[in-house]
Amino acid sequence: MAFLSNNFRKIHIAHSWLILSLFLFIDSYIGLRFGSGFLSWSGILKGDILWILQSLEMMAFGIVIVNKAVKSSTGKFKALALVSTPVFLFLLALFTLDTLLKGKEITTIFYYNLSSISLSALYWSAAYMTVAVGLALTYKVQKYGNFAQAEIMLLGSYVALIMMWSDMFFPISDASSDGILNYRLLVASAISAFVICGFVGVIIDKSVYKPLRKRFASAQVLMITSLGVAMLIRAILYMRFSAKTFRFIPDKDWRLLSSNVEVPTQRVDVVVGSRVEEPFINIVSNVGPYGFSYSKIALVVGILIAISLLMFIMHKTILGKKMRAVSDNPDLASTSGINVENIHSTSSFLSAGISGLGGALLAAILPVNPELGLSLLLPAFAVIVLGSITSIPGVILAAFIIGIVRAISEPLLIGAGNALDRPTAGGFAEVMPFIFLIGVLLLMPSGLGNALHKWNVSRFKNLEKQKRKSLFFVADLFEVFSRFLTQAINLVVQRLMIIKSHRLFLIYIIQVKSYISKLYFEVSNRIGSYLQIVLNMAKWSTPQLLKIDKETNRGSWIFFGVLLFGLILISILLPSVSYYTKVMQIARIVALLGIFSLLSFSLNIHSGFTGMTNFGVIFFAGIGAVLVGILSAPIETNGYGWGALEATIFAVVLAAIIGWLIAYPTARLRTDYFAIVTISLGEILRISLQAEPLLRAGTVTSAMGISNYELPFKDWWNSGFSDSVGSFIGLPGQAPYVLLLATLSISLCFLTWWIISLLLSSPWGRILKSIREDEEVSQHHGHNILSHKAASLALGAAIAALGGALWAWLNTAVWPDFMSPIRTTFLIWAVFIVGGKGNNKGMFIGAFIIVLVEFIFNVLVVSRSSSDLIFHSLTTYIDKIFGWIIYDLGGLIWSERSIIEAFPKGTVILELSYLKLALIGLVIIVALRVAPKGLLPEILFKPKRKGKVGENE
Repeated sequence: MAFLSNNFRKIHIAHSWLILSLFLFIDSYIGLRFGSGFLSWSGILKGDILWILQSLEMMAFGIVIVNKAVKSSTGKFKALALVSTPVFLFLLALFTLDTLLKGKEITTIFYYNLSSISLSALYWSAAYMTVAVGLALTYKVQKYGNFAQAEIMLLGSYVALIMMWSDMFFPISDASSDGILNYRLLVASAISAFVICGFVGVIIDKSVYKPLRKRFASAQVLMITSLGVAMLIRAILYMRFSAKTFRFIPDKDWRLLSSNVEVPTQRVDVVVGSRVEEPFINIVSNVGPYGFSYSKIALVVGILIAISLLMFIMHKTILGKKMRAVSDNPDLASTSGINVENIHSTSSFLSAGISGLGGALLAAILPVNPELGLSLLLPAFAVIVLGSITSIPGVILAAFIIGIVRAISEPLLIGAGNALDRPTAGGFAEVMPFIFLIGVLLLMPSGLGNALHKWNVSRFKNLEKQKRKSLFFVADLFEVFSRFLTQAINLVVQRLMIIKSHRLFLIYIIQVKSYISKLYFEVSNRIGSYLQIVLNMAKWSTPQLLKIDKETNRGSWIFFGVLLFGLILISILLPSVSYYTKVMQIARIVALLGIFSLLSFSLNIHSGFTGMTNFGVIFFAGIGAVLVGILSAPIETNGYGWGALEATIFAVVLAAIIGWLIAYPTARLRTDYFAIVTISLGEILRISLQAEPLLRAGTVTSAMGISNYELPFKDWWNSGFSDSVGSFIGLPGQAPYVLLLATLSISLCFLTWWIISLLLSSPWGRILKSIREDEEVSQHHGHNILSHKAASLALGAAIAALGGALWAWLNTAVWPDFMSPIRTTFLIWAVFIVGGKGNNKGMFIGAFIIVLVEFIFNVLVVSRSSSDLIFHSLTTYIDKIFGWIIYDLGGLIWSERSIIEAFPKGTVILELSYLKLALIGLVIIVALRVAPKGLLPEILFKPKRKGKVGENE
């Protein structure tokens, strides 16, 4: 009976999924083709949003079918299902578009130049591998995702630029075209970038990550620390080279249109839509050859050579064996006599060096500015997740797959965009790697590399008998190889006897190496001793001086009050031109404090209490901001004319639903995969703001962004209440509207804080903490892990959407830059780290600090304009120090021409916004090392005991 019951249940579930998938397919088909279906009959949605949702409905049918096919198959059939999945989804996307265009009676053509597609895929693969291989190597040996890898790659690009501007190589770069490619500068810059970036990687590893490893920091802490390192490097590059865009020209002949290899090609024209006696596919042979530039060839060849050498080192040398041993089990490797720290340094050198080399070669193709790194970082993460984050062969294969996806999707998006009145749809090609990544993780949560590993294990088992049969052949081959090796060793010994005559030279080299080692250790010890003195002073001056135990309920509130009083005092003492501007300044500080606190509360629920490393807070905040802006914008400017409050409620509820739905396919992912997927969601929304016309509102033109939407209570405020408030606080006229937003923001912040406290003090809050500590133990106690994670993600998403709505009201416009991780997500993580995870008081204080830093730097910027202003002497002194660093100290490394390129007016002034970014990155690094629990650590729950007074009473 039990057997029949279990099988009946399986058949019932299978039939349910089959019925659901058929419903999705039929409903979407009749909706796209004939304008009918469930969504059409409901009458709720019309226009473009209707066919977009119907198209997503049909793609959902495909994902359901593929998911069930992969899970229900085994062996070769499962491998076949996995391999055919991308092809099936691509054909389904073509079928969906064909059905849609037939329903609209539109025809479009996709032009696929075969050589262009294949070679572009190869180029994009190489570009992604410049970052992805370094990421994979770091993760393989040190087990953390390095978010600073793209900045190291970018450093290699700037090394190439500095060499181009040098007195030695600038004549080559500036020389007129002569039809002959000069390789000197390109090769020299690639090798120099490899060496310099490699040593920078070692320095960062020794100074930042090694102390954390000694304290047995988790992979999550190391990953978050890399955020701070990335912000610091990016800020330094901004300060040194500004935000200008430069081009690396190894020789002007490299930039000529004729400097390419002409590859014969054919074109495949795919005709979709309402075809009239036209075939679905046309093959055109009389197509001109495709030109693949020499600079792209240099990138592909250089990266493949570097990766080949890396694979040789990893699998054919003693160093590689040591690296793989440390990767498998560092403790066992250490007991075997392997110096684990030296292996970490070596892996840091190789991963940073390969990325630097790739950056130098990439600079000859793409324009270089400090934002270039981030545009390649997220696709590189998609590559390593797809290829399994510890498998370098898997990463190489995944890079080619992602490159093909990028190359194939661009003509498809351009053709579909032209047919559907979306000329900027080609911009979505940038997000196709993320979409493909999310789809793959639904099918293979451990990545492609893990699937390849399992396939290899199975294959090796099947081939075991064949290997035994070929044993004698292998023995003969080994004997031949031994003879060859013996001859090679004899030849090397003869050469060494010749070199032995140069003994004095070898002794000199050894003495120089010994002197450099002593100097390095002496400088390191001095720096370490000074740093220890500073740390001891910091430890003595805060908790020891105040005698406050911050990990108790009473002590936490006392320290919170002390910090809050100090921050309020700093806010009051900030200089301002007049009383009116002071009111504006305080009001904006309070408004931003409420917004950043809400976003920090959201992150704290996800990462602090539930243990999900969410790098996509801005995704949920963006949902709130975008929906509020579009829904409350006027109808005549592409909006929907809703009221601000109705739009906000709808945005918060929809964000919660999206958070709940996202949890089910992603919450089972490992921590680093979940972080990469969530940050990808934010990038998808950011690029959608640029490319999708439905996400533009507020003007009668097709300008990018959302503006002119309704602000809450503004008419009521301007009707007379602002006069009363203005006279009450001593203003000669009306009080500014930002004062109302500040009141609304801080009130919603405190209300949300109170609701979160009630929820987290309930049994549900303790369940979340048990999930954070150990999912298996929590599940053993009967808790549904997935549903609780979904509820946590939904609650945090709703809070973040509320913060995003407030931010939209404060800024009065929503632009794609609003979604930049550097300006949002990373700042919220700084709040999370500085304040202290698991403690909302810490989130509030951390948000206050980050907001005040912004305003302090604004005051510093203004103080430059007049010597009468406070801080003018400080900014002047900062500029003098910066000028000394650039001209006097940096002049020992780079030429004066490189300074003029970055500062064309000849005046070297430090851009303080970049200094602020550097300080925030430095704060993340130092805080995780000195005070990993934050300013206000989490207060652990202590149950009351009979006869004793608990600390929590």
